Amino acid sequence: MVQSAADLQKSRGVGKVLAKRFQEAGLTSFPSIAQAGEEGLGKVRGINPRAAGAILEQAKQLSRDEQPGDAADDQAVRERLSGVREKIQSVARATRNRFQDRLTGKCGKKMTSDLVRIEDTLARMSKAGPKRSKRIGKALSKVERRLTGLEDSGLKKVRKWLKKVRKGLLKAVR
Repeated sequence: MVQSAADLQKSRGVGKVLAKRFQEAGLTSFPSIAQAGEEGLGKVRGINPRAAGAILEQAKQLSRDEQPGDAADDQAVRERLSGVREKIQSVARATRNRFQDRLTGKCGKKMTSDLVRIEDTLARMSKAGPKRSKRIGKALSKVERRLTGLEDSGLKKVRKWLKKVRKGLLKAVR
């Protein structure tokens, strides 16, 4: 994929002139820069040899970010989804066991509704294609952080965090 000079400037240490020189040398994308290595970058006129290593590392990172998720990334996301699903279920079980008497009314219905919506969203995430794996991965990281220590919290805090989890997951699926 050929990128413009402006796209190549995303890398720190690469300005307008150096980006044009990369293009003139045939290094038109981050994967091609990463593939060229330090030796290939050394052939580009005007590049600082001390900065070549940093530019190369950034190009490798940016080329990984641009590529759509492969099968391994997709599998990792699916594993994390099942882990989050289990964690949510354990929080729900612990909450039900601790607050049985207080979950009979409106509060119980709302919590059940949130749990059902979270489960539906997780099912939609598992069906999402590899294009969304990065976005879903970020959302799952947030959810995992929010769920830690929630099993021992009070009912009000559990409801509040489940609502935040639900909203964060829905945002990732959109």
